[in-house]
Amino acid sequence: MKLVHLIFATVIALTAFYIKLDNPNTVVFLYIVVLAFFYAFGTFNNEPNISHISMILVIVTLVEHVTFAYGLVNLGQLGDNFLIIGTIVFGLQILINLLAVLLFMFRVQISRLFSSSSKIILTDFDGLFHWLFIAAGFVNVLALVENALRNALGWHSLTFIYDTYEIYGYALMAIACGLLLTMLILKVKNRQLT
Repeated sequence: MKLVHLIFATVIALTAFYIKLDNPNTVVFLYIVVLAFFYAFGTFNNEPNISHISMILVIVTLVEHVTFAYGLVNLGQLGDNFLIIGTIVFGLQILINLLAVLLFMFRVQISRLFSSSSKIILTDFDGLFHWLFIAAGFVNVLALVENALRNALGWHSLTFIYDTYEIYGYALMAIACGLLLTMLILKVKNRQLT
């Protein structure tokens, strides 16, 4: 089996596993455990790029999870104005996505603030991570538009993004893990060649 097939299978399996769990708290916990593994690998093998990318993903995940899972933002109850609540929720999601894009666009500069390692460089993966959050932002914009159409115009049957929203999030988490796994494998292979 080629390496690319193994990584692709890993991403699909992780996505399916996260969907099967269908519990955001458990999925976030497992995702952070996986990111902690990559952080530990990067730290113990003197690979600051892997460590710092993992840490940024943990920070973004925790900001998002704490904001929504612990009631910092009202997710609404029966009888609430879901146009306003949806706009706030998806608007905050878009802001978190923008924060993540900025963190990854300036990841090297941010990493150099915390480490003086000469190994901190712009990797081929830095651009992929910010595109991952651009894709997440696009999904949130679609969710915002769908929320407005459903709640302001009464198109109550328009629920495609609403019904599949968690699946997109789980898939993006799995893709992030796949990208980190690819970085890790390439670092190990490059060491074996030298």
